[in-house]
Amino acid sequence: MKNHFRNIILILFIVVIANITLIKAQSSDTTLLPSLDKHIFTSITGVDDPFIKTKFSLNIGYAYLFNTDITINLPEVAETVSFQPDLFYFVGGMKYQHAVKDWVAISLQVEGAARVGDNVVSIATQGISAVTLFGIGMMFKFAENNDLSFSGAIDLNTAAFTYISLEGKFEDIISGESDEQIFQKYQMLTGSTELRFAYRFSNVLGLMANGSGSIGEIYAEDSENEFNWSFGTLLSLDLQNWIHIPFGIGFGGTILSNNWQFSETDKPVYSINLNISFINQDDLTIGLENYIQMFEQDRFNETYYFHYTKIALNYYF
Repeated sequence: MKNHFRNIILILFIVVIANITLIKAQSSDTTLLPSLDKHIFTSITGVDDPFIKTKFSLNIGYAYLFNTDITINLPEVAETVSFQPDLFYFVGGMKYQHAVKDWVAISLQVEGAARVGDNVVSIATQGISAVTLFGIGMMFKFAENNDLSFSGAIDLNTAAFTYISLEGKFEDIISGESDEQIFQKYQMLTGSTELRFAYRFSNVLGLMANGSGSIGEIYAEDSENEFNWSFGTLLSLDLQNWIHIPFGIGFGGTILSNNWQFSETDKPVYSINLNISFINQDDLTIGLENYIQMFEQDRFNETYYFHYTKIALNYYF
C-alpha cells in the first residue's frame, strides 16, 4: 500500500515538472525567490527561511512507520507478542505570508495530519488520531546584505487533537476489564519566538539555520504548561549556478523537544531531511521532500521511525 501511494506522488511530481519545463522561464537580474546575491535557497520541513517575502505555500504528503517493533503482554494466555504496526499518516498544510514592509511580514497557516492503521492489531495498540493546527505570526528583519540574512519571528498557535485511544488498554479490553474512555480530545495553545539565519558561501552553496523556544499547553487533560524548543539547519545547493539546471537541493535535519503531531513522544524528536526542488527563476518552486523522523514512544518504550514524502509548492509574488 505504501509503495502505491509513493508511486502516485512521484508520478504527480513528474507530470507537474514536465509541464512546467515546457514554459520558458523568465530571465531577470532580480528574483522574488528567497535568495542572497544569485544563490536561491531550498528549505526543508522545520527550517523556515528568514526572508521578508510575500508568498503562498502548499504541501501534501504521507508518512508510514517502518523498522519498529512493539511488544505487548497477553495475560489471558500468559504470552508476550512482538509485532510491527502498520501506521500511516496523511499530512498537509498551507501558509500565506505577506510582506507589509521590507522589514516586516505577517503570516497565517493551517496544517493537519491523520493517523490510521491498516490492521486490527495496529489500531488496537496505536489508536486512530487527527490533529489540526492554526497559527498566526509576524517576522522582523534584523540584518541583510549580499551574504547573510538574519530575522526573528513570533507566533501564536492553537492545535486540536482527537484520539480514538485503545493504546495502553489493549490488555484490559481483550480481558473485558476496561471501562476507560476510548475517545479523547486535547487542546494546545502555544506562543513561540524564533531566530532565523541564512548565509551564502557562494552562488552554489548556502546555509540556513533556526532555533526557537515556546511555552504553552501540551496535550493533556489538565492543560499543563510546558517549555519546548527546536533547532534545525541545512545546506542549500543551487544547481542552476553549478551545472545550469533549474533545481535546488536542501539537506539537513532538526531536533525538537516535542512535535505537535504526536501526544505520546518522549523527548526529543529527530529528523533527517532531503528536499529536491524545481526552481522557476522568478517566482515558483516545487519540491519533493523525503525525511526520516525518529522519536521514543513513552508507553511502549520503543523508538518509532517514520518516513515522510511530501510535495511542496511555494509561489512568490
